[in-house]
Amino acid sequence: MKVKVWRKDLRAKLPERGTTGSIGYDLFALEEVIINPLELKLVRTGLVIQTEPPYGLFIFPRSSLFKKKGLIMPNSAGIIDFDYCGEEDEIMIPLLNLGKEPVLIQAGEKIAQAVFINLAFPEIIEITKEELPKKSRGGFGSTGGYK
Repeated sequence: MKVKVWRKDLRAKLPERGTTGSIGYDLFALEEVIINPLELKLVRTGLVIQTEPPYGLFIFPRSSLFKKKGLIMPNSAGIIDFDYCGEEDEIMIPLLNLGKEPVLIQAGEKIAQAVFINLAFPEIIEITKEELPKKSRGGFGSTGGYK
């Protein structure tokens, strides 16, 4: 499979895997950004990425993003649709600073990871209450855990 990537800005770094065992492709900040406490910023990557069915593109935070910088992606993951690949459809990473100090993101710094996932598109059919399984798990936490 080949994925088409357009560098909207020539300073942009193409996604890259850190090791041969890496599942995600690192995404890099295009420019230096300061994110103040409790501030949300969209950090530019300078990239437009075109995926083709059946592979969807999902953007996840790096595992060290919160531990080292106190930053989170408030939406937990980004879903990039197949048709989000036009001239204005730059991949931008939403970052929220939960810390008490401003955080500096440097140009070229790894800020997220892109994962390509093989998708299925099942047919959705409506059923009646009578067609539901007779057993119920009981909702959140029903398999154990917190007491």
